Amino acid sequence: MNGGAAGALAAQVSLALSSLVLQVVAARGAGPEALGQFALLFGYVVMATAVSTGLVGDSLTVLDRHRPAVRSGLLTAAVVTIAVAAAGGFALAAGPHGPGVGAVFAVATAAFMTADLLRRTVMAGLRFWPLVVVDGLALATASTFLLVTAQATHLTLAHVVGALAIGQVTACAAAWRWLPTAERHLVRLGAAGVPVVVRFGGWRALQQFVRPTTLNTARWLVLLAAGGVAVGELEAARVFVAPAMLLVQGVASYLFASYAAGRDLPLADVLRRADRGAATMLSGCLVLAVAAAVATPALGPLLTGDRFSLTVTAVLGWGVYAASCAAVLPYGSLAAVRGAPARVLVLRVLDSGSALVVIGLALLVWGLPFVWVPWLLSAGSFLGGYLCRRLLLASPPTPPRASPDPARPRERATRT
Repeated sequence: MNGGAAGALAAQVSLALSSLVLQVVAARGAGPEALGQFALLFGYVVMATAVSTGLVGDSLTVLDRHRPAVRSGLLTAAVVTIAVAAAGGFALAAGPHGPGVGAVFAVATAAFMTADLLRRTVMAGLRFWPLVVVDGLALATASTFLLVTAQATHLTLAHVVGALAIGQVTACAAAWRWLPTAERHLVRLGAAGVPVVVRFGGWRALQQFVRPTTLNTARWLVLLAAGGVAVGELEAARVFVAPAMLLVQGVASYLFASYAAGRDLPLADVLRRADRGAATMLSGCLVLAVAAAVATPALGPLLTGDRFSLTVTAVLGWGVYAASCAAVLPYGSLAAVRGAPARVLVLRVLDSGSALVVIGLALLVWGLPFVWVPWLLSAGSFLGGYLCRRLLLASPPTPPRASPDPARPRERATRT
């Protein structure tokens, strides 16, 4: 793994630590039901962030964000997307948990999405290590808040959501500090540049939206079939195998940025890079999955605080699910950069939709235990990865060509 990929992995690990700490606190301090509630709320944040990442984050990586029209479109799309998501977050949390929690969750949602876009701007220049500092500061503030609060009172879901908000506001401030001077230039909001962004980023937003939506829908199906405690127990197993998913997300974020930078290279060259990335991530995930399953009896109580038990079947299943993500993400990113986001979206919807149908039948009709949910999700994801690669080989997409359009991609090639 070269320095860029290592930096991307380190940045992904540091980002995930904040949410991981919050989930561990919820599991140990409030039990599986509170963890399940937080998982459903945080799942919404991830879904909303997937939209802004695809629509704005991927667009600013691939398009020429320094052109005024594109820059205005990016900023306008970001503001509208974040505002709508924050309003939706308030409605989602205020219903079951009250307006106070709803307001804090709205702030957390907006801050999380904003911090993510600032991170993407830093990563667009293939700079990853500064983000470790950004996320370290966010983790420190969130953890300090939880430690101080725990000394004064019993931790609740509201405190965990508050820690998320505080940590992400800190991340926004720190990420802004690391932006190059040219990236801090703000322009007027306006609708004129939005179509430029939507033409590319719209497909990516839909594509990125599929996976977190599939996960959260699966959580709701588990809630319907087995209750809130089951959601928390399944989520705890997923958290226990988090390093495997971090490996996938970190390397995938590096690969997407490198594909965008090297869009003029021959497809065969970058396809071999995608194969190497997928093979490396898949092998690493399987090793981590087996290690996590073996360590579950000994290390599981550290996560659960002996309030409930982790199931080896679920732990191993989430590891296999991470491996299935490794089999699809490199090829989906490459296809998107090379001009085939619509075809990738169709494949992702088909494999995810079929997996959810099977999960619904398995839980609600056949009575299959909820611990098999990640295994069923994995089957659809592996199928999507296979079909996506076949799509690239059978009908190679055409890279976007330079044109007078202000949205034309920056013409830069590298073999990082």
